[in-house]
Amino acid sequence: MSNPNDYTVGWICAITTEYVAAQEFLDEEHEGPEYVSPNDTNHYTLGKVGKHNVVIAVLPDNEYGKSSATSVARDMLHSFPNVRIGLMVGIAGGAPGKHDIRLGDIVVSSAGNGKGGVFGYDFGKAIQGRDFQETGLLNQSPTLLRTTVSGLKARYERKGHQLAETTNMILEKNPRLRGKYKQPETGADRLFKPEVTHDLSCAAICSDDVSNLVLRPERTEDEDNPAIHYGLIASADRLMKDASARDRLSEEKDVLCFEMEAAGLMNHFPCLVIRGICDYSDSHKNKEWQGYAAMVAAAYAKDLLYQIAPNRVEAEKKIGDILSGLQEVAEESRDIEKEQLQAQKDLAKEKLSKEEQKCHQLFRLTTGSRDATYEWYKDRVEERVEDTCMWFLKHEHFQTWLNQESGPLLVTADPGCGKSVLAKYLIDRGLPRSTTICYFFFKDQDQNTVRQALCALLHQLFSQKPSLIEHAMTQFRKDGPGLINSIQSLWKVLQNATKDLQAGPVIMVLDALDECTESDFADLMRNVESQFCSDRLGLGKLKYLLTCRPYEQIVSKFRGLLDTFPNIHIPGEEESETISQEVNHVITRRINQLGMKKRFSSQINSHLEKRLQETTHRTYLWVYLVFNYLEKEDFKKTLKGVESAIATLPRSINEAYEQILNKTKEDPMVRKALSIILAASRPLTLSEMNVAVNIDYTSQSIYDLDLEDDADFKMRLRSWCGLFVSIHQGSIYFLHQTAREFLLADLASPTTVSSELHWQHSITTKAAHAVLAELCVLYLNFFNSNARLLGLLGPNLGRSLP
Repeated sequence: MSNPNDYTVGWICAITTEYVAAQEFLDEEHEGPEYVSPNDTNHYTLGKVGKHNVVIAVLPDNEYGKSSATSVARDMLHSFPNVRIGLMVGIAGGAPGKHDIRLGDIVVSSAGNGKGGVFGYDFGKAIQGRDFQETGLLNQSPTLLRTTVSGLKARYERKGHQLAETTNMILEKNPRLRGKYKQPETGADRLFKPEVTHDLSCAAICSDDVSNLVLRPERTEDEDNPAIHYGLIASADRLMKDASARDRLSEEKDVLCFEMEAAGLMNHFPCLVIRGICDYSDSHKNKEWQGYAAMVAAAYAKDLLYQIAPNRVEAEKKIGDILSGLQEVAEESRDIEKEQLQAQKDLAKEKLSKEEQKCHQLFRLTTGSRDATYEWYKDRVEERVEDTCMWFLKHEHFQTWLNQESGPLLVTADPGCGKSVLAKYLIDRGLPRSTTICYFFFKDQDQNTVRQALCALLHQLFSQKPSLIEHAMTQFRKDGPGLINSIQSLWKVLQNATKDLQAGPVIMVLDALDECTESDFADLMRNVESQFCSDRLGLGKLKYLLTCRPYEQIVSKFRGLLDTFPNIHIPGEEESETISQEVNHVITRRINQLGMKKRFSSQINSHLEKRLQETTHRTYLWVYLVFNYLEKEDFKKTLKGVESAIATLPRSINEAYEQILNKTKEDPMVRKALSIILAASRPLTLSEMNVAVNIDYTSQSIYDLDLEDDADFKMRLRSWCGLFVSIHQGSIYFLHQTAREFLLADLASPTTVSSELHWQHSITTKAAHAVLAELCVLYLNFFNSNARLLGLLGPNLGRSLP
């Protein structure tokens, strides 16, 4: 089998005829790839053209257009990460108006008239008699390919080409292809006048009546045949079969030919587009010239590759690395979406009376700009790596849930398997935009009550559907600000609002139910269950998507709904193999990024990727921690160096946490800081933690504390705890819920802890609260000149402090 990392040229075909032609022009044909990306459904042919290793892929049978081409190219880049130049080779319909374009000619994409070589347009508007509309700015072909085209163009002008002869030689070696792929007779090249249209009943009349044809002189021996044209290729999602529209675009934009895939590639798979002309983009389409047109296009592609030295290809950036630079564009797009959402909220606010605005703002639950909002908790979750979460989108239960009018869907998965990343992706991208989507991310100790969840959901619902706020006004006029303190009232408002016909389809996404307070969780489940059991007909179009760990006490609450909603549960813990494959995809992406940063060879990249993917029980969180370690580790860029680095890698999340905390040289202070975070009822700010860790029983006043600036203290806290804690908007959190669980010793049900793990289960809840309690008393004592508070603790003061 062949190593995917050895292939540097990507060649994409749209149909089987093009795929056959491409294969025939390989100098060598290799075995299939050893492995491909988990979600890659492409079919590949591997081989060599000249000194270049080439991977060829084809679109799925009977699938055409930009999105299919984009998908094939994306999967190719994931499975063959070293592809550096791309080719789109196949057939197209010619535009013979301004140029002497004939069947069997070749068109090569070339920049001109302010276009990059491919012109994406909206065909649908053209056939309605309107102007053509450009659908987006498309990139030029890579510089290396454009300069090679110039060189080959000059050579052909001086010496001519042998494309027809090369094609004939191929067909002589494989006679079974002659019938479909040989050049048709010259008389088969008929260009009909634009006003002559063709339907199934008039084929004979159109062909036989010479008055219907545009008469053209035969090409002389001094002219190239096939001729090669350089210029603009028009690309749309629908086939061009209208001669008048064809001629109009040819005249206005100087278009040479029409096809359906290139516009989907130029910004996702920078490539050169090479097209053989098989018809004239009119109603007189037939397949007689397709085989030959595909062959001469492939012959040109082979000639082109022969002009490029392998070291010039190696010097090119990997296409995958180029595209990763587009992340900034994606972030800019997300910023635009946020601005649009804010504009929507501002517009909604304008539609509300002052009293309604006051009620609406009440559900915000914030009093200042520094307060954490429900949006902030979602935005701090990492973006998914492209092509992950696919296991979920394809799941039968998810598809069933999407297609039903109402009902809940519970998604469970083990810690670190990406539930929150999935939830964020569904909210931002994966759920239908025609639906009103509201969400809440539960977070232990901070955003963990049903009251907070209901207020966030209602604030979003009324922001998107302002008229629904009428369902809150009666209770607001009665209770005023007290409305948000009555969970029963909040549930009533939510239920009435979502049943309103003006609400339309609504999806409520609740992430991390296991981090909801235990007392509130029972109320949450009781109300969700009652919504779907009591009166389904009056329910409206409300759906819940809920995520949590696979805890029996949570999952069991949904069993009463199984009769009504048999597909209610997606157990991600049973999809471990599928999720592991997606984790492998993340590893591949991170390896490519790390390799570029540390300048690894392709051999080192491949070896490190293979070894990491062999790790059992790998999760997204483990990958995050491991790559943070590898980025900081200075190891030799050799196979032995990689092996020595791998030997020190943590095999589990707990070992990763242990490594992070073992690096500190300030064990007592770290233990003190971690105890404070564990015991605090809410996340402490940097200023608060700065004071807390500096208090001890020798401190007599606030002025005795050796306090740093917040910026310096933040760096010190980072040096103590590393990735174990995260700091967002000046507040301190554990990296993940598993970090809290790693530290806490559950005395009620003690677990066996490896003797190698010094920090795991090393702090009891009682000990953490004792540390924080003593610090609070000492702090209060600063403001008590009689020191009466000091006596409350007596001789035991300070025993809990490190």
